[in-house]
Amino acid sequence: PQFADKCDWLKFDGASWSTLLCAQPQFADKCDWLKFDGASWSNLLCVQPQFADRCDWDKLDGASWSNLLRAQPQFADKCDWSRFGDYDFGLLLLKRPQFADKCNWSKLDATIQGDLALKWPQLADKCDWSNLDGYQWVELLLRHPQFADQCDWSKLNGWQWSRLLFKYPEFADRCDWGKLDGGDWSSLLYDQPQFADRCGWWRRFSGGDWAFLLCNQPQFADRCDWAKFGGEDWSRLLTAQPQFADRCDWAQFSGEDWSRLLTEQPQFADKCDWARFGGEDWSRLLMDQPQFADRCDWDKLDDKDWSRLLTRQPQFADKRDQAERNNLS
Repeated sequence: PQFADKCDWLKFDGASWSTLLCAQPQFADKCDWLKFDGASWSNLLCVQPQFADRCDWDKLDGASWSNLLRAQPQFADKCDWSRFGDYDFGLLLLKRPQFADKCNWSKLDATIQGDLALKWPQLADKCDWSNLDGYQWVELLLRHPQFADQCDWSKLNGWQWSRLLFKYPEFADRCDWGKLDGGDWSSLLYDQPQFADRCGWWRRFSGGDWAFLLCNQPQFADRCDWAKFGGEDWSRLLTAQPQFADRCDWAQFSGEDWSRLLTEQPQFADKCDWARFGGEDWSRLLMDQPQFADRCDWDKLDDKDWSRLLTRQPQFADKRDQAERNNLS
């Protein structure tokens, strides 16, 4: 503000004045208030409400009013509510539910109604339930299960059922089990294994579905089609449940799969085909298991790999120097 005497105030537009007065209200005597539009007034009064007596309220549109009332609800008596669009009301009510009676709820789209019911369950009775889709119903019921009687259950897909039953298994009698696919079942049974007798998808589980499920529920191994497993599936499963190693087809492992597994289960090193490792695989493994350094082909590491590794294991800096000399020669 010490440079104010240098300033050409006439060059300021309304937005510039608004920005300045928000931070330096002492310059108000220099201001040409006629240059303000609705957005400029809204932004200023959010921060400096003492200038309200200067405001031309007719300049504020719905978006400007929504912005202002979220910060300064005391100006509601000045507001022309007819200027609000549905999005303006949605933003306002998410912060200020006390203005719900000003809103024409029939004009709010389903997304806004769902968001409002989710945050302010006391407004739920104003919602047109038929507008909510499956995603909105699940998000609402996960937080407010008391609205279950209003739900059109047919709108939920398999993934949404899986998410809901994961937390509220008591809704199982409402579920259309035929909508759940292998991934949905795997996710559900991971924490709710009591529904296994409802599952008709065992033969259609992918290797990834099986690996995910068996990590937490190994008792289902007798149902598993192990032939569906790829290297990544085996790596993830054996990291959590190494007792299944006798079923494993090690030939399917990539360098990344081996790096992931040996980081957590180094006892399988005697099965490893080290030639499959790339530079990134080596850097990630050696960060946590430096005892495998004698197996490493250091020439495979690039600058990014070295940077990652030396951050955790700086004792390998001499290996980098040697690799660089090898590349030069």
